[in-house]
Amino acid sequence: MKRSFSMSRVVLHPSTLAVFSGLLGALIGFLLNRASGGNTSQLLWIALIFAMLFSLSITAWQMYRQEKTGEQWMTMLQEMVFQTYFLTLLADKPEISQLAQQRLGQVLKTLTGDQQVSMLKFFSHNGLSATFIGDALQGSTGLVGADLQQIDLPQLQLAQANLSRVNFREANLREANLSDTTLYRADLSGANLSHARLTRTDLRGVNLRGANLSGADLSESRMVMQRAGRDASAVQVQVGTVRYPALRANLSHALLSQARLREANLVGADLGGANLQGVDLTKANLSYANLQGVDLTGATLTGAALIGANLQGADLTGATFTEAALIGANLQGADLTGATLTWAILDEADVRAAKVTEEQLQAVVSGKNVKREP
Repeated sequence: MKRSFSMSRVVLHPSTLAVFSGLLGALIGFLLNRASGGNTSQLLWIALIFAMLFSLSITAWQMYRQEKTGEQWMTMLQEMVFQTYFLTLLADKPEISQLAQQRLGQVLKTLTGDQQVSMLKFFSHNGLSATFIGDALQGSTGLVGADLQQIDLPQLQLAQANLSRVNFREANLREANLSDTTLYRADLSGANLSHARLTRTDLRGVNLRGANLSGADLSESRMVMQRAGRDASAVQVQVGTVRYPALRANLSHALLSQARLREANLVGADLGGANLQGVDLTKANLSYANLQGVDLTGATLTGAALIGANLQGADLTGATFTEAALIGANLQGADLTGATLTWAILDEADVRAAKVTEEQLQAVVSGKNVKREP
C-alpha cells in the first residue's frame, strides 16, 4: 500500500528538527556577533552557548518523543556529538566544554548495548576525543562480547564496566580507566594500554599477548588460573605432579616495563618472554606462573609468592626478592647478577646453571634441598 506524503512528518522528523535547532543556535550567535561589531563579549558568548545547549535539548527531547528506530537514534546522537564538539571549539573555555559534555553524557547513558558499541566506533572512526564520552559508560553492562577491534579511544572511561569477552585486539586504550572492570576472557592482544588504570580488575583468562602495558597500574588485579573442563581455549598446565586443562591469563611477550602489579594475583599466568623491566610486583602472587625468559631487570618482588614458578632463563639482574617465597621455583639458567635475596625462601628451588653467588645464597632465610651444580 502506497504511503501518503505528509509535510508535517518531514518538518517534525527528528533529524529535520535537529538541523533547524542547530541552525537556530548558529544564527543567534552570528547576529549577536554582528550586533557587537565583531567583538563578542563574554555575555554574548554565554548567550550563544545557551542557544546551542537549547539546540541539544530539543534534539534530546525529540529522541524521546519520536518513534525511535535504531537508525534515528544514531543519526540524532551523532548530530548531538558534532554540535557539542563545535560548541567546545567555539567557546574555548573549560567550564563551557564541561557543561556541554555533561549534557551529552546524560543522553549517552540511555543507550542500549548495541548503540553503545555503535557510538564508540563512531567516535573512533571520526577521531573524536573519548573525553566527550566522559563517564557515560562507567558501570556499563551492555558491552559484553562486543567487537571493538582496533578501536582508537585513548583515555576512555570504562571503570566498573562488564567487558567480558570483548574484542579489544590492537585497540588504542592508552591512559584508559579500566579500574574495577570485568575483562574475563577478553582479547587485548596487541593493544596499547600504556599508563592505563586496571586496578582491582578481573583479568581471568584474558589475552594480553604482545600488549603494551608500560607504566600501567594493575595493582590488586586478578589473573588467577582456573580449571576449564572441556573449554576449547584451555591449555594443559601442571601444578606439582597434577596436570589438567585450565584457563590462564596470557601476557606472553607483553611490554610491562615500569608497570605496577602490587598484590596482583597472577597464579598460573603465562608471562613467557614478557618485558618486566622495573615492574613493581610487591606482594604479588606469581605461584606456578610461567616466567620463562622474562626480563625482570631492576624489578621489585618484595614479599612476592613465586611457589613453583618457572623462571628458567629469566634475566633477574638487579631484581629485589627480599622476603619472597621461591619454594620449588625453576631458576635454571637465570641471571641473578646483583639480585637481592635477603630473607627469601629457596626451599626445593632449582638454581642449576644460574648466575648466582654463594654470598647471595647465604642471605636467604631458608634454602633446604636447593638443587645446585654437583
